[in-house]
Amino acid sequence: MDDLLAPLTPSSSGKKGKGKVTQRRTPKASKKGTKASKAGKGAKVPPPASDSEPESAQFQEAELLAPLVKKTELLVKMNGAVRGARLYLDDREVGPVPKGPLEVAPGEHVIAVRRSGYRDFSRRVTAKEGELTELGVLLEASAGFVSVKADVAGALVLINGDDMGVAPLENVMLPAGSYEIVVQREGFRPESQRIAVRAGKEYTVDVNLRPDALAASDQPRAPLLTPTASEPSPLTQEPPAVSTSSPLTSRWYFWAGVGAVVTAAAVGTVMATSQPLDPNKVCGGSCDGVINRPTSGVLRF
Repeated sequence: MDDLLAPLTPSSSGKKGKGKVTQRRTPKASKKGTKASKAGKGAKVPPPASDSEPESAQFQEAELLAPLVKKTELLVKMNGAVRGARLYLDDREVGPVPKGPLEVAPGEHVIAVRRSGYRDFSRRVTAKEGELTELGVLLEASAGFVSVKADVAGALVLINGDDMGVAPLENVMLPAGSYEIVVQREGFRPESQRIAVRAGKEYTVDVNLRPDALAASDQPRAPLLTPTASEPSPLTQEPPAVSTSSPLTSRWYFWAGVGAVVTAAAVGTVMATSQPLDPNKVCGGSCDGVINRPTSGVLRF
């Protein structure tokens, strides 16, 4: 019973004497504890009974049981570089296609993915309870996208003659095909370009407009250059005709050539048939001197 005794305190009068023993009142729970101590050291103390558990204990139990409960999820995977696609679940728009899984209720669902310029994708899937269901999506392009820019504000854009508005235009959806894009503005020379649009592709057309006065000054004064009659082209002139009325034997250079050939032949014949000459006979007596006297004593020509 020592734990029930209060500490001894000195008397207020300050006189010496025996201290007064006072007993402190304890709560009911402590009295129950005294009964347990009387039962013996080995006795078990039952927990105090309560009508309801604390709220914190309920939350802790829910947190412990949460990982044991598996979610029913759906993962939509986009194939291809398609941006801006939106997801629809049972005809209800969810928003942009999420990168992670989406929690859904178990059962059958209709999944749709839509994007302007592409054909709608729709599938019916069954989500099993506590499992992850994956769905691959591939959007098929049905049109191309054209952006038109001009260096002059307020320029009008015409595509195949249709008024599309004022430049700049962003991502104008056009079916696959050939188109003529004309950009015009008052006071400027219109500019046109032709492009071939393919489905799923993006195109950008940049146009620089020039003022009418500047465009007129750039044009040549005489764009058509034609040759005059007084200056015929040497390439178009006919070569001079060669007259063939007189025969070749009547021309002087023919007989001059024949004479030269005959003279050369005669000289050769004389040289070949000439007899040896005696120097004394040539000079009519003894010669004063002979140049290059032959060893045989005679001269030959």
